[in-house]
Amino acid sequence: MSGVSVIIPAFNAAATVAESLQSVRAQTFAPDEVILVDDGSSDDTAERALAACPGLIVVRQAHAGAAAATNAGFGVARAPLVAMLDADDLWPPDKLARQAARLAGDAALDGVGGHVQSFPCPSLSQADAARFRLPSGPQPSLLGGALMIRRHAHERVGPYDESLPVGFAIDWIHRARLAGLRLEVLDEVVLRRRIRGGSLSAPSAARDRGYLEMARRAIARTRGA
Repeated sequence: MSGVSVIIPAFNAAATVAESLQSVRAQTFAPDEVILVDDGSSDDTAERALAACPGLIVVRQAHAGAAAATNAGFGVARAPLVAMLDADDLWPPDKLARQAARLAGDAALDGVGGHVQSFPCPSLSQADAARFRLPSGPQPSLLGGALMIRRHAHERVGPYDESLPVGFAIDWIHRARLAGLRLEVLDEVVLRRRIRGGSLSAPSAARDRGYLEMARRAIARTRGA
């Protein structure tokens, strides 16, 4: 199977990044390289990450958002396959092995997703956790930490749109579909997605505005095509 680069965009993730990296180190198919892009954190995210993962490649940049941090990671990645993981999410141990094997078995396949199981962060109080309405079971996804993509296929589509604070991954998948990329979703859970206050996944007016803008661009793009 081809080698894998792992990209982890991180901003003030000191509380969770070590656990996320432990899930990377526990993979049955070890990645060739793990790249953490510290997006201008004001805490000790990078230091905790280095302590948790010897050999980690750390890229530091001024705070520019998750899309920019992920793009910076792709600029460094060298393996033929790339997988991304948010600095507060977790992978099951066979995530990389399953997806790399599927891509090795079909040269015409450009990327592989899977199912995502969301869970409330253990740091939340019972009352705060109850505010989030989480799916009752795993959900199919091609986004973020659920996706493994061939690096050359990602280059065909281009970088994530850094002007979108949220929804940039959905925007990229829409562009990938229009570009003719062949993507598949595995039946297995490939990501455990942590839900907590202040994360991009937490409900907010800013998040809703971002998704509205993403949808507007997708509609305009489809009409143009």
